[in-house]
Amino acid sequence: MKRICMLILALSLAFATAATAIGCNKQETAVSVNEATLYDFEDYDRNFALMRVMAYFGAVNVNRDEKYVKNGKMSALLQPLGYHSTMVGNVFTPTLKPECCLYIPFSSNKYDFDYTDATVLQDVRLAMYNDEETALSVYVSLIFERNAQTVSEPVAFTLKPGWNEVIYRLDHDVLAINHDLSACYGLALGFDRVGSRDLADAPNVYLDDVRLRLTDPVTPKNLVTLEENEICDFEKAYQKYTVTSFSFDKAMRPDLEIVTAADYGLTAPSGRKVLRAVLKPVDAIDGTIYDQIYLTQSLIDAVGFSALGDDAYFCFDFYNDTELTMDLSVTFLDTKNSGYKVARHLYANAKQWTPYRIRLADVDALWGNAEDRTYRDNPGPIRIEWSEFTDGERVVYMDNFRIER
Repeated sequence: MKRICMLILALSLAFATAATAIGCNKQETAVSVNEATLYDFEDYDRNFALMRVMAYFGAVNVNRDEKYVKNGKMSALLQPLGYHSTMVGNVFTPTLKPECCLYIPFSSNKYDFDYTDATVLQDVRLAMYNDEETALSVYVSLIFERNAQTVSEPVAFTLKPGWNEVIYRLDHDVLAINHDLSACYGLALGFDRVGSRDLADAPNVYLDDVRLRLTDPVTPKNLVTLEENEICDFEKAYQKYTVTSFSFDKAMRPDLEIVTAADYGLTAPSGRKVLRAVLKPVDAIDGTIYDQIYLTQSLIDAVGFSALGDDAYFCFDFYNDTELTMDLSVTFLDTKNSGYKVARHLYANAKQWTPYRIRLADVDALWGNAEDRTYRDNPGPIRIEWSEFTDGERVVYMDNFRIER
């Protein structure tokens, strides 16, 4: 019965989608949409055993209470605890962390299905029942690393009490900035922190009928467009996806946000917007740990470093919004040899913009010989690093990553 209902629903949605496409714009071509039920939770091995409950997520159990079943006789009872002291994931919306998500795979050799090509994935639909008296948030993302250490930027959905249909629609253009759409390993579900590791404190959320809507392959548009000598000045919407952060202590990852400089009493070196970063203190200084903010590979690839001559300089501006001088190192990755080199320190005085400027030929020379063009021919992410500190949060700003000659 459940499969018959799903087939009827799939056909209805397909016809509705086609009608909408034709009715909205006569010049548009109707796109065929097929729906596949990924998990219906009727078969334990085919459903529950495939999902991965990551270490800090909480628990998932079988539910047979018909009140919480959308179709069929079974659904999944989720008891999410949310993150505790760990923190990884996209820095702009850091609520979803890979190690505390529910990992729902898109493929299985044993059960002969494979939906890992996200170019044909239009959206993911989930039936979710919130058994609490108040609304909850669920964060949905796609997984682009087999062990769930790389996830896309999460999208937040509100679960009102009772049944909800969650529809996660893919923005292929945005996803393609930093991810290979042909290798999408699954769906990640995350929830807000409960503040406890006791399952008795977790909310009860029921999941049923995880469906995929599939269409013709999409060729993503390249959103990373640069003006002459531009790397990133944070004026373009896509640029928030090209800067991220890292910390060995995952709870210490900086909060990053693109803001209007004037809102914080600053004048942007370029345009109106800047990157604002809130750096986190530690309880005790280890002396060997360096946190970092870095430009991602997708942005570096767009710059065209290999075409730059010996007169080219890598530059950016840094504002230290503290009362202390900050000592930061700027490092460059040679992707051929997977080696980072510290190019030159940036000493940023308090309450002012400090420019950073280094000749790319001097960066190449860090590997032994500038004529080898080691970095320019094998350019990897560029990192701004700082050592640990204990005296409260620090706020800094960055802007106008660029090439000068």
